[in-house]
Amino acid sequence: MKKIFCFVLSVLLVANLSCKKDFLDAKALSSVDEDFVFSSPEEAYKVIIGCYDIWREANNGLFYDIDVVGSDAECHPETYDAQTRHIPEGLYASEIPIDYANSTNAILNLYKLANRANIVMASIAKNANYQSAVKGNTTNAWTQLYGEAATFRAYCYFNLIRYFGDVPYFTEPIYVASQTDGSTLTSRDIIYDGEIANLEKVAPLMYPLGQGSVNAERFSRTFVEAFIGKMALFAGGYSLRRTDFDYGDVTFQQLGTEKWEAKYVRRTDYKNYYKKAQTHLQNALTYAGSAYLITTDPRGAGYNNPFQYNFQYNMNLVTSPESLYEVGITRANGVSERPYAFGRPSGGGGSNAYPCKSYGQSRLYPAFYYGDFDPADLRRDVTATVTANSGACSEKLISFTPGSREKGGLPNNKWDESRMADPYTKAQRNSGINWVQMRMADVILMLAEAQAELGEEGNAKLELTKVRSRAFSAADQATKVTAYIAGLSGDALKEAIQQERKLEFAGEGLRRYDLIRTGKLPSKIKEVRDQQIAMVNGLQTDGYYTFPNGNTISKYIYVKAVNVADLGMSKMLITSTDVSSTDAKYPVKFPAWRGNCDLWTAQGFTASSGKRNLAIKGLFRYIDPASTEAAALLADGYVKTNWGADIITNKDQYTTSVFKGYPDSYVAGGVPPRYLLPLSSATITQSNGLITNGYGFAQQ
Repeated sequence: MKKIFCFVLSVLLVANLSCKKDFLDAKALSSVDEDFVFSSPEEAYKVIIGCYDIWREANNGLFYDIDVVGSDAECHPETYDAQTRHIPEGLYASEIPIDYANSTNAILNLYKLANRANIVMASIAKNANYQSAVKGNTTNAWTQLYGEAATFRAYCYFNLIRYFGDVPYFTEPIYVASQTDGSTLTSRDIIYDGEIANLEKVAPLMYPLGQGSVNAERFSRTFVEAFIGKMALFAGGYSLRRTDFDYGDVTFQQLGTEKWEAKYVRRTDYKNYYKKAQTHLQNALTYAGSAYLITTDPRGAGYNNPFQYNFQYNMNLVTSPESLYEVGITRANGVSERPYAFGRPSGGGGSNAYPCKSYGQSRLYPAFYYGDFDPADLRRDVTATVTANSGACSEKLISFTPGSREKGGLPNNKWDESRMADPYTKAQRNSGINWVQMRMADVILMLAEAQAELGEEGNAKLELTKVRSRAFSAADQATKVTAYIAGLSGDALKEAIQQERKLEFAGEGLRRYDLIRTGKLPSKIKEVRDQQIAMVNGLQTDGYYTFPNGNTISKYIYVKAVNVADLGMSKMLITSTDVSSTDAKYPVKFPAWRGNCDLWTAQGFTASSGKRNLAIKGLFRYIDPASTEAAALLADGYVKTNWGADIITNKDQYTTSVFKGYPDSYVAGGVPPRYLLPLSSATITQSNGLITNGYGFAQQ
């Protein structure tokens, strides 16, 4: 997949500057430079390309550190004490330096990009062709480029608020440091309202997806309408607010108590924002262009999983029709975090391995995998896997021992180098898989959320049905979809929509902030911790634990290396489970969506006669080690293998270290969750006393 390259221009807009404030990065251009850069859409587009290039890394570090690992579904693979990033992820059991590297990098990059966007908008606004299009309410290349710049600014401030709370806000170009003298923190309400209003002006003058040469690697009207809706949900949702800051006339509904001079609140007029969200999310569907929810799988028998088919587009290095926006990545050029950090792990070396090393930062709690997924849900095996790639074209069982690669617990399985149409084996972290930042299922479920909150339950159920129905086979539709949704109303419907988002987007980094803005973070922290404690107690006492949905995790499972050809199977790469539990193939084909890339055998890397797939028994039911069944398995070549036993050995990792900074006493006492990050020391010291850290963070 092609990333949008940044052209090296002698007049490159807003290059590195002399400005010393760490949240700014700008440089004055001569009028001749600006006139040249914005003399034609083609030249101006080169500047927008540069913006996309910055955006690729703008908040990737904090996504890695916090977003994709810090929820009641998603977790990290290492021990709690192994990485500083686990402290803010787990809501501060201790403090971190306020100049935490990925935090300060995000501040720098987001402000740099926001300022570039301001300069682009100011320059295009002077263009006669742009002015004429705006006056005539028509879309052209200039209005599209202006809209992309406006979206960059809004997206930057959306993320700054998400990570830091109230921040300095600039809507005019900054060329010299003196322009920022006297800067202070701006209320997030002012920023949200300002950016939403600006995007509402530009969205109608942008191309929907598939029109005007705009694909999912660029901002389109389709994406911007949906993004306005998302911002509105955040603006009207719960967040951590300072008690030593003046929010003007805004009044709040508060959850719990105050601590760290902070409170957990939402605006009393929050429904106005939900109405705005509803309008724009519906607009995104109206102006969907070429985007649509994937509901069928054309691959047919042996696949029949439209949910996985969406991610297969990613692995085939083409934009998915379900995507509204994907960060473009180029194979062998720059860093590809999928699957290296956010996908199926591999124990291979850094280069020339099958596949190369994949670390596996994105993991899922065993209580989520076993306890949340209905056994018939087609998303489970696509979302999480129980085997890693060995790096030598074979499967390796995942271990719950903290670590990386095959260690660290259940990994994200949405992206797998073995499943690529053309796997890249020359070097790690170079796959070329794009970063999908919004897809149609997200839009539909946000719309359902807004409708449910506004009392439009019938419409909310229709939207919920769209997403949930593709997660179950035709045989399960009546009970798992129709009857399930029909019985929902009130708070149960709202919770079901959030639960659907949890199941749909696990491993994609959305759940943490869904919990924050809906006010559910404290209660869900206790729920997952209690579930994991009950699981550990059951494993210790009985050798197994059965979750309320009937799934059982055991202390031991039984594993055997096999050659799939001996079972009459032509492929090592497993797709859907299409055999009964009594079939000899079942232990190899269940759970699904694992195995090895068949291309590597065809390419001569390894012979087809090797035993490189794993047959697994006892993964969801208890096999007593003293039973005749266990003895028969051992006689058949299976090996009794640690599974839940490693959870017991590392029980603190799976119980007390879960959101270590937010103990049960905080839940009971209504303590606000301190999920934000501190502002950097440079931001504070260079403000001449006008900006301070809140939320109990240090000032230096």
